[in-house]
Amino acid sequence: MNDPSAKLISWPETNDDQGLRRCVAQLAEADGPADELGTWPETLWSLLTDARAPRWALPKSIGGDECGRTELLERYARVTEGSMTAAFILTQHDSGVRRLLAARDRPVAEAWIRAIADRGAFTTVGISQLTTSRRHGAQAMKAVARPGGGYRLDGTMPWVTAAEHADVLVTGAVLEDGQQLLIALPTDRPGLTIPLAFDLAALQASRTTEVVCHAVEIKADEILAGPSPNVIATPGAAGTGGLETSALALGLARAALNALIAEVSSRSELDEPADALASTWNELWFALMQTAREEADALTPGQIRSQANALVLKSTQAYLTARKGTGFLRSEPAQRWARQALFFLVWSCPSPVAQAAIRDLAGLCSI
Repeated sequence: MNDPSAKLISWPETNDDQGLRRCVAQLAEADGPADELGTWPETLWSLLTDARAPRWALPKSIGGDECGRTELLERYARVTEGSMTAAFILTQHDSGVRRLLAARDRPVAEAWIRAIADRGAFTTVGISQLTTSRRHGAQAMKAVARPGGGYRLDGTMPWVTAAEHADVLVTGAVLEDGQQLLIALPTDRPGLTIPLAFDLAALQASRTTEVVCHAVEIKADEILAGPSPNVIATPGAAGTGGLETSALALGLARAALNALIAEVSSRSELDEPADALASTWNELWFALMQTAREEADALTPGQIRSQANALVLKSTQAYLTARKGTGFLRSEPAQRWARQALFFLVWSCPSPVAQAAIRDLAGLCSI
């Protein structure tokens, strides 16, 4: 029998490896209770803050760690091993940070970056209305130019994580001529409403909800980018639906695989499937790093996402099956991981990736 501990590649050693390992272990202990409560997970966010996670994407010049792309992807995956909820909230926060950094020549962006660095202000993104949700129709976020400058916002941001905890939303709106704006919108602005969080199948503690704007006034100097035809394509502002989401999928798959591998010592029949899944994980992680480094002949982000989706579903369901009825108890991580894996089928999932998943489930193709 193979050595179970050798099935998955080890994470690279980093200067703060001990602190990160401790944080991940503490997140794992807190993730179950946070999932059951479904309220804002103060413990999870405090653990991330203590580990400097909200500073990973900030520049060193203002006290951040300024992690490179590959290091940041690895850290997201490691956080997800401990808590998918914590990783989801963190990546949504960091997506807002990156878009503010991409607009740092605008005073409003610089002011919010300083607020995040100096006093722990929280940002998140509400841009799915420009990408995958409600791009058209009455509920889309519309912007109308106001006399003397500025705009009036009306409409809905369909999916906003941790909205009730946020100080500023990085959001988008569409003008009457089809041009788009990217906006730094304070959450205390009159006319902005944050309803109760959605009742989700998983990740309830992420406090994801819609945000509604009714005649919300914004100033011209609160615009981060635009007007332009595709404001989301801001250079340098990596999104949450690409490699970052795939890194989370691989982090969750790794948590389930490590748990499955731990069962091998007493259940030899699990050795071959655990080894096969671990080999796939190792290959896909290596491919993710190649894509992040933009190496020649690397897989596309869409290919990585399709394969990561398939692997996280298989890994979590394999562990749930191995745990039998015990794994179906709410106190067990097996059922929680299986529910959380469904997230990757619906969140920032481009149509080609979704169609590939449906065809694979139907046995019509291999991802």
